[in-house]
Amino acid sequence: MRFFPSLLTLAVCSSFSIQANEAEAFVERISVQGDFRQQSVQQVAGSVAIVSVQDAKRTSAQHLDDVLQQLAGVNFSAGASRGRYLQIRGIGERSEFVDTINPSVGILIDGIDYSGLGISGIADLAQLEVFRGPQANRFGANALAGMLNLTTKGPTNTPEARLSGSLANYDSYQLAGQFSDGINDQLGYSLALEHQRSDGFIKNTYLNRDDTNNIDEFTGRFKLQYQPSAELALQLISHFVEQKNGYDAFSLDRNRTTLSDQPGQDDIQSKAVALQADYSGLAFANLSAQLSWLAADSDYGFDEDWSYVGIHPDEYSTTDRYLRERDQLTLDYRFTSTPEGKLGNSDWVLGLYAANKGFDLTRQFWNWDLWQADSFASSLNRVNAALYGELTTPLQDGWSLVSGLRLERYDDEYRDSSGNSIKNHDTMWGANVSLNYQVNAQALVYLLASRGYKAGGVNGDALAKAADGNLAELSSKASFKPETLYNAEFGVKGSAIDNSLTARVVAFYMWRDDMQVKGWLNPDSGPQFAGFIDNAGSGRNYGIEMENRLQLHPQLALFLSASWLKTKLGRYITLDGDNFSGREQAQAPRFQYSVAADWYISDSLTFNLSLQGKDEFYFSDGHNARSQRYELLGARLNYQLSNWELALWTRNALDQDIGVRGFYFGNDPRDGYEPHVYQQFAEPRRVGISASYQF
Repeated sequence: MRFFPSLLTLAVCSSFSIQANEAEAFVERISVQGDFRQQSVQQVAGSVAIVSVQDAKRTSAQHLDDVLQQLAGVNFSAGASRGRYLQIRGIGERSEFVDTINPSVGILIDGIDYSGLGISGIADLAQLEVFRGPQANRFGANALAGMLNLTTKGPTNTPEARLSGSLANYDSYQLAGQFSDGINDQLGYSLALEHQRSDGFIKNTYLNRDDTNNIDEFTGRFKLQYQPSAELALQLISHFVEQKNGYDAFSLDRNRTTLSDQPGQDDIQSKAVALQADYSGLAFANLSAQLSWLAADSDYGFDEDWSYVGIHPDEYSTTDRYLRERDQLTLDYRFTSTPEGKLGNSDWVLGLYAANKGFDLTRQFWNWDLWQADSFASSLNRVNAALYGELTTPLQDGWSLVSGLRLERYDDEYRDSSGNSIKNHDTMWGANVSLNYQVNAQALVYLLASRGYKAGGVNGDALAKAADGNLAELSSKASFKPETLYNAEFGVKGSAIDNSLTARVVAFYMWRDDMQVKGWLNPDSGPQFAGFIDNAGSGRNYGIEMENRLQLHPQLALFLSASWLKTKLGRYITLDGDNFSGREQAQAPRFQYSVAADWYISDSLTFNLSLQGKDEFYFSDGHNARSQRYELLGARLNYQLSNWELALWTRNALDQDIGVRGFYFGNDPRDGYEPHVYQQFAEPRRVGISASYQF
């Protein structure tokens, strides 16, 4: 792996070689919207990746899942119709069944917290920002490993509209439309609508259907912007998402052919409203505030046996269904200093955050002990309150010091139908300190230390089953502790004066304390599993990430992002006695890369080529099943004619089977329930055409 340190050395030398007296007119000006102060990505101390509209179009991405494939250091798992669970630098959850999880990687869409839902079409994408590493000071407990901040297009002063559509194999189509306008000098609005549909990529031979794992999603977003005065700007944001997807993804034959007689579903309906206010009328600071509300109902279920009645004398036939209701109200006030309000020569930020979130679950399942259909209900109410701040202090000769701190308190009230009533609370803190050297307008070198955290919680599934003689071991797993993550980074960012070369490289080392892992217990008999979250001592995650853009020719641009990651579990012995201490962590591929090229053949014709690769990785911290290394090849031929844009594209052109969720156990009565690695596969080869009209 000497190649990666050499790249880091080259980036450092290149950044210092740029002369400080060069003109600043051509500095890259991609602003990071999710930071406290909007500034160029090249001037932010931290590992931040930006996905623009052009980046998404280059790989013909139609959903957040498609975009994530091109981001180094980012991985995801499905276990549902979409890639709902995210990992950054090998840290993140892989599923959510009975117990409510605190995500290690959150998702914000227009400032609204969608963490754990993973539902986003991107037809109206303005910019996606991926913050790698602990982001506690900025985002709190949902950003232990990082945060995805997605901003959609908003109101404009003049009428703008775009209509688009796509057709692809597997009976797939996408229709989208956006319109924005200014009613007058003070009032403007935007509306975006999108519908995606596909039969999916599974053939159910028992039911003779090819749509049991279908996609059927509608997204609507509306924004209303009002500026009553020069000092005050208000924006109302409204989201509506309806997802009616099938879930029939796992095959006893370990391919894309299923035998389920009761295919599952993955339905979500969410509504969200946010009110944002920006006020610059104070002499000492600018005020930003957001009040948001989100409600989401989901219906997730599957055929547990993945087969039909009559497949074998030793068969079983059961289903598992999870009905969830989620309500949340969040408030975030933030003061950002003006030049007149500085503390000495330091800029400052001071904020207050509060949230009230409720999670209700009803599980319908087969109780093997009672030998009858049964249900389990639980309710978790979590109240968060946080105070945070940050100081930016200029030193001498281009040096500056940035320091931030966040104190957060959470209080949980848990109840379930088994008679358990538990209250948990904790006070957590996160911090960041960075020493930055701005070599010149084009180059930044920084050294960063940060601390992140995520909340603990209650293992409702373990509590409900602890009284069972076969599962008495679960009595010690009633709850789990918060996790803490310490991170150190050394980073270099540089760009040529004419933007012909842009490079960002970072080396990091992270220490996980009381790391939360998913555990399972299977009794000696019966297809019954109990899941719980466990604390596995410490863990190590370290590596290198880089992103480069090279303009080889006025008609040819090359893009490269890559990561190398090494992880290690601390002391972790499962209840079954398996010792995984010292092993690599789950969902943590050793390397990832994305290479893409834009060839501007003429003023009207563009050819895009992309290749993404990912090393094998463990599917779980509790077994040794692995994915396979893979490469994704994509291509797009784009023709622009006046207001029209036409494209012919392909994704996964090599038609590789890519595992996005994996289990290791026995579920096939035909071979005596012999354990196998069962995988859910991502999309196969896709071929499609797209057209859009903008006016």
